[in-house]
Amino acid sequence: MKRIIKQHSPQWFETWKDIFRVNNGREPHYKGDFSTDSIDGANRRKRLKGQLIEEQGCICCYCMKRISQKNTHIEHFHPKDAFKEEDLIYENLFASCNGEGEILEQDEHCGHRKDNWYREDMISPIDPEVERMFKYSLNGHITSRRDRSSSNIAQEMIENFGLDTYHLVRSRREAIEASEVFDEEEYSPDEIRSFIEYYSEKDNGKYVPYCKAIVDCLQDIL
Repeated sequence: MKRIIKQHSPQWFETWKDIFRVNNGREPHYKGDFSTDSIDGANRRKRLKGQLIEEQGCICCYCMKRISQKNTHIEHFHPKDAFKEEDLIYENLFASCNGEGEILEQDEHCGHRKDNWYREDMISPIDPEVERMFKYSLNGHITSRRDRSSSNIAQEMIENFGLDTYHLVRSRREAIEASEVFDEEEYSPDEIRSFIEYYSEKDNGKYVPYCKAIVDCLQDIL
């Protein structure tokens, strides 16, 4: 997983919550208040989702697949049904892809696969540990790093988020194969470090899909 650097909560989002509190005398919630079936509710969701997508460099918060408005939903890391007090806390909101469940149910992954699954020691996408607890290999697979204290929860997250399903493994492998990792040319250590820097940063506001998987493989050949 790629760590998500959270920005400040959008001013319009916080203003909307403030106005709701004044008008209704209570805290607003995602279901029924922010996310409604009305045009206003649809526009709020679209606007917030767009800002989350931009913040994440147009990759899914879990699998790093390229995302857009059409293949994405607003994801609550702490499930909104179990943590209603956090359902409109910006730090708990992300943009997750919709998985591949429309093809084969067993290939469902990310937010829809995760659903209401939760453990207290789950690592959020904003935590730096998410870039140290998983390991990607040349064949596209993801595993937990056994040398870290987060190894057990990492394996649980892989299974419950569906991060090693067939379609994700194939897509990651194709991204790795298309990168400098598989070039026949022999690069110097400094050149490899430059590639790592490139895949670690946004380019014109976007990360390369599956960027952390590529970085792991580049680091292995240093």
